[in-house]
Amino acid sequence: MTKHIARWLLASAVTWFATASPVYAEGSGVEVQMQVKTPDKSNQRTKDDAPSIEVTVIGAPNLPAEKFSLRDDSSKVAIEVKPSQKRGYAEGNETLGVAIVMNGSSLWIGNDDYTDKDFEGVRTQGALKALEAALDKQNFKDAGPAGSLGTVITYADRVVARIPTNGGMGPLANITGGALGSQADYKDTQGLELVKGIELAMAELHKAQTARKVLIVVGEGKDTNPEAAKSALANFRKQAVSEGIQTFAILFKSALELEDSPVVINSMIPAPSTVNSAESIAPAIASILARMADRQYLTFPGFDAKTGTGFVWDAKPHNLVLKIDKDETEPTQLTLAPIWSVNKGFPWLILVIVVVGFVLLIVIGIKVFGTKPAAPIPQVLAQPVVVAEQKPMGPAKTVMIGVGGDEGGFPVVGWIVPLNGAQAFQTFKLRSGGTKIGTAPPCDVVVNDGFMSTEHCQITASPQGFVLVDGGSTNGCYVNDRKIQGKQELVDNDMFTLGKTNFKFKSIN
Repeated sequence: MTKHIARWLLASAVTWFATASPVYAEGSGVEVQMQVKTPDKSNQRTKDDAPSIEVTVIGAPNLPAEKFSLRDDSSKVAIEVKPSQKRGYAEGNETLGVAIVMNGSSLWIGNDDYTDKDFEGVRTQGALKALEAALDKQNFKDAGPAGSLGTVITYADRVVARIPTNGGMGPLANITGGALGSQADYKDTQGLELVKGIELAMAELHKAQTARKVLIVVGEGKDTNPEAAKSALANFRKQAVSEGIQTFAILFKSALELEDSPVVINSMIPAPSTVNSAESIAPAIASILARMADRQYLTFPGFDAKTGTGFVWDAKPHNLVLKIDKDETEPTQLTLAPIWSVNKGFPWLILVIVVVGFVLLIVIGIKVFGTKPAAPIPQVLAQPVVVAEQKPMGPAKTVMIGVGGDEGGFPVVGWIVPLNGAQAFQTFKLRSGGTKIGTAPPCDVVVNDGFMSTEHCQITASPQGFVLVDGGSTNGCYVNDRKIQGKQELVDNDMFTLGKTNFKFKSIN
């Protein structure tokens, strides 16, 4: 059984209790985006790891990583994985492009800081000072990930790129209150070329290579030519939708605003925000940028080595459900590709287990069979026993001993028959008292076997039976494949081995 099968079986053995959980319904404001991230093939340490799943959560509460989990609803085995990493919006890679289009007419900006002795007319504070404070308070450098861009464009009788001063879009951190200049920089500016200001901003956003784009219009929302502006702004609205540009408007009326001039910005931005004081512009901009930071990034491992569980990477669509604390999102269908399994790469763990197991077997073998001789144990040949008539061995005389110890009783007679070697199937009758077996005289049974000792052993016969006694041989004596310790009783049909010669013992009692 491979390691990953064992782990899947372990996961499936855990009882899965399905409980009814609240679900983020469509229109709740919570959006979930998922994509597969494959490991870096140039990294030798991680190139064979499982792919991971990157989840972008938009509009959900900002909770700790342990409050999130990802479940495969289409899997037969209950699989639920915790994220290995969680990042906030500023730590992500969805760079932000922000274009602020601001009313630049002197009446709206203000003129109370003018020092001209010849200035005549009504002095008004205007919105510039409050707008400067708003930009400084917002701290744009932290409003988006590294690489985010920004610009501030003012409109009056002419359109001017205030930040950066050379036009285009610069680092988002460059948007500060001080970069807007002073009231004197807007002196004598008239008119409301709102459409031209938005046109330049849309062109800059179109060129910006950022993942997300935002247009913020700040002013009275009016244009010098209102009828023509409505048509142009409607077209800008379509362009913003097609290019994924989010649009916002903050309306603030100046003290000298002409009441008979209509608001036209709602032709592009249907629901602009209205503030009653210049100081309210700051929280309004902060609220818009907070909406940009409404996302969190979660990384879920495709396989969790600690728990031995993970997703099934079979290149097929799966229904994945993100759980946020106690609530669940609607299933998101994601194809889990490329195909991957836990055994991908060399199975080092299996190899280690096999080696350790082999070493243990050797140790056990040494403990159990450590007393056996180095020479291989001869194998018993399963051949029929042929009992042939045995001639008397020289002058020796076989004595029949009765079971009761008297010569008149029923005799006890024993034979041994070699089953292999030069004397195979000869029958040797055992002497009363004892029969010596070895490779040379004075043994009673002489066997030509280089692995036997000169006087290898002796078989003693008595009224109590027959006993094989080891004569101190080098390679020992084996009865029924077991080495004897000094001596061993023999019974009819026992097999014993001396050297490489196998014998069968027969007796009549």
